[in-house]
Amino acid sequence: MNNICNHVFTVFINLTHLTFYDAAHQNNARLSFDVPFPTFSSSSLLVLKIKVQTFDVCLYILDGRFEQLHTLDIELANILSPSEIENQRKIPNLKYFVLCCMSRTWYYDELILPLIYRMSNLEELGLSFTTTVKETFIDGNNLKQNILNQMSQLKHFTFDIRSVMFIKNQMNLPSKEDIQETFIDLQYTKIISCVDYFREYKRGLCHIYSYPFLMRRFKNVTNNFAGGLYPYVRVVTLYDEHPFEHEFFIRISQSFPCMEKLIINNRYGQNQKESYKLMNDKSNLSIAKYYNLIDLHID
Repeated sequence: MNNICNHVFTVFINLTHLTFYDAAHQNNARLSFDVPFPTFSSSSLLVLKIKVQTFDVCLYILDGRFEQLHTLDIELANILSPSEIENQRKIPNLKYFVLCCMSRTWYYDELILPLIYRMSNLEELGLSFTTTVKETFIDGNNLKQNILNQMSQLKHFTFDIRSVMFIKNQMNLPSKEDIQETFIDLQYTKIISCVDYFREYKRGLCHIYSYPFLMRRFKNVTNNFAGGLYPYVRVVTLYDEHPFEHEFFIRISQSFPCMEKLIINNRYGQNQKESYKLMNDKSNLSIAKYYNLIDLHID
């Protein structure tokens, strides 16, 4: 991989736009490097769209080797505590930044926020990740305090953020309505909130996202799913501690018309299975149709 990157920037000395991944969800190939990190650079690159393995690679990309870069769209496999890498340098030229992480992280405060703060002239920001939190979910107050109030040039902010909190003996846990109320003065875009508590595993999940939803993956859809239309989504994961009834699958088929991969994680049988069978015998049962589905996983 080092040689490929070196050749790209050596041969195409005036390269301005580079897309370094296959957009198909079936292809999970990602850019990864061994230590020491290669020294390739470019003084002409303006736009980079790339899939990488670790947060380290993201920091290397933003260490000054692409001094004219103004747009970075990066998807990470994980965000773990990085090695000792230069991560204090300001990134004044970056105007557009999208970060998507596929695995849950514990480093929202320690890594994601400090990285964003280096982008003092950022105008458009997109974030998609799942993070573990200790005491409070990430809500509108958190985003206002930690992002919107810190980024004076920011004009457009889209997000898809899930925060997971382990439940012990807490009282007065926030509801969906409590979370939604924290966005009441953010009127530049529609925001949807969903809150679920899973008693078996003693954890809570809060999902907040801007709508229209522009991401290609929608994770951990529960029975509390708000519905709507999500034409860009290609991969959907369903999870709940309560059964998914037939009407739920009808809603999923209507909300995700372009879904190609469906992952179902639910070990509870349908409560109304006999009623469905009787209705089906009388031809009164609607059929959930997934016209683009090519990959189904049932865990």
